[in-house]
Amino acid sequence: MKGMLVYHSFWGSCKRIAEAIALGLEGSGHEVRLVAVENAGPPDSSLDFIVIGGATRWPGATRKIKRYAGELTKEGFPGKPFATFSTGGTMYDEEPNEQASEVLYEMLEAAGLNPIAPPLKLGIEGYKSWGRSKGTLPAEEIARAEDFGRDLGSRLIRLTPG
Repeated sequence: MKGMLVYHSFWGSCKRIAEAIALGLEGSGHEVRLVAVENAGPPDSSLDFIVIGGATRWPGATRKIKRYAGELTKEGFPGKPFATFSTGGTMYDEEPNEQASEVLYEMLEAAGLNPIAPPLKLGIEGYKSWGRSKGTLPAEEIARAEDFGRDLGSRLIRLTPG
């Protein structure tokens, strides 16, 4: 299957996660176009699936990635498989903020796209919004993202007729 993985990254963590997910999908035999939201252009409705994600920013997701998700709710996309992912500095907190992946998931599911996995939520260690510390992306989270990509790949194969 052919798909697109669109991401929005502030300090590079989401880009690294997107690359790992793409690697997992490609390892499962899928063709994936990996692109930053700024360079994505109009969504191509001939694609078989979409994976979309970004950094969690209050309130949940950035305008850029939400705007692109809104484009996916138009004609040609409802019914297509999708998955979402995000990084967040509060994931390790006792009460994490709503994550970008959750916001995007809700938008796309409400528009009739077909979720193939729960939102992937990954944590950044040491992030401080007021102190402007970008924190670090643990290696375990990158490994989880690649596993997520492989899992998505398996799920997409099961959706393929024949």
